[in-house]
Amino acid sequence: MTSTQLPDEISLLSPPQDATTTFGQFLEEKWSAVCRGLGTDAEETESVLRDLREALHPWGGRPMGTRCDPPSFVSADGFPAELSVSWKAGRPEVRVLFESLGSDGTPLGCQEAGRKLTRRLGGRPGTDITRCLSVEDLFLTSDPDRYRATIWHSLAWRPGERPHYKVYLNPQVHGLDRAYEVMAHAMHRLGLAQAWEPVARRSEELERRGHELELMALDLDGGGASRVKVYFRHRPMPMEELDTVAAMAHRHDPVRAARAAAVIYGRDTGVVRNEPMTCLAFREGVSGPEEANVYLRLPDNTRSDAEASVRVARLMELEGIDPGPHAEILRQLTAEQPKDARQVQELCSYRTISPDRPADIGLYLRFPAYADPVL
Repeated sequence: MTSTQLPDEISLLSPPQDATTTFGQFLEEKWSAVCRGLGTDAEETESVLRDLREALHPWGGRPMGTRCDPPSFVSADGFPAELSVSWKAGRPEVRVLFESLGSDGTPLGCQEAGRKLTRRLGGRPGTDITRCLSVEDLFLTSDPDRYRATIWHSLAWRPGERPHYKVYLNPQVHGLDRAYEVMAHAMHRLGLAQAWEPVARRSEELERRGHELELMALDLDGGGASRVKVYFRHRPMPMEELDTVAAMAHRHDPVRAARAAAVIYGRDTGVVRNEPMTCLAFREGVSGPEEANVYLRLPDNTRSDAEASVRVARLMELEGIDPGPHAEILRQLTAEQPKDARQVQELCSYRTISPDRPADIGLYLRFPAYADPVL
């Protein structure tokens, strides 16, 4: 998810990719590089690539061109996808988040393409779109804003398992001032009104302190373990304020989270201006948010991928996670990039589950697809 704070050196970006490369080819190449870095089985990688191709159909077959029209809010340059790797209990999971592109070059076309994909995914083994369909109408508009989220999806794959899917919806679709109203209706329909209440009760306070309600995501898995995730963007604020949203979650460890922020930012005080994010996870049967995932932004905070890698590796080591695969992923992705290319590592996520196990750590990857930012 993009940051509206753009680096001062944005004009030094490397030239865009070959404009004749298709969106699908580009993402398959990056996905395969990440999998090589993790050392995953080639046959397994090819198998999940077939799922990716189907999810990106039909727009994945289009040439990328020199810009994305309409530009996607997923990335600062409008490219409609990002890759990420998450280490949960030390095991890697590869993910891609994307916005489906419509055929008419409008945000409304993207919204409709997203709706169609949700319904196609409903036929996949282990995938259930019932909850999504029960709230989808709350997040639709006849005139979506340009360069704002419409309906996004993600595909997540852990070697040895089937792919899992998630849908992302925009509570701000009817205006920022109605975001909490939209979320209240959605959580009521999902049977999570009581779990949402502690957050809703603090809505005015959170907005006043610069914590902006931005996205909602639903796991498209059957069963009561499926999550509803709610994302907040943090406007410029003191570092000690960043934990305000995450502190509402039952399993969140503020001491470990503060240490993680200090490692990634290289300091433990001062104002944070590059718009990190926090995600709260809700499940049936749990009062209030169960977990919190903090997304710490790396550009504007580190000068290069090399510096970012050192900090991410340090955090992984502190949590008892082998940083070797992370280093190999970066080697696979950046080996042929010019030295002045934009940083690939965009966000480092951090989530504590219990005191006696490593935190979940994620790395979110953006690629220099286009030469210029949208804004």
